[in-house]
Amino acid sequence: VHGFELIRVRFRADNPGVWFMDCHLAWHEYNGVAVVFVEAPDVLQQQQSVPEEMIEMCKRQNIPTQGNGAGNPGFDMSELPPAVYPSS
Repeated sequence: VHGFELIRVRFRADNPGVWFMDCHLAWHEYNGVAVVFVEAPDVLQQQQSVPEEMIEMCKRQNIPTQGNGAGNPGFDMSELPPAVYPSS
């Protein structure tokens, strides 16, 4: 895939979990060219819990401990940090 192009990935979503996907080039990870899939978060919340010491660490750093990636309920992504794009 060339710069500023995209690909579509299709997969069977039948394995709840948090899955990291990258292209195995370390500098891509360093520059944020990777993705994390959170599959079936509702199932995960029933099967797993976050250790209390991790929740406390987040709270000390003012990191939201509830909600979506922006710390909001549902699909509300307001106040999500802006995406970082590599400089060309």
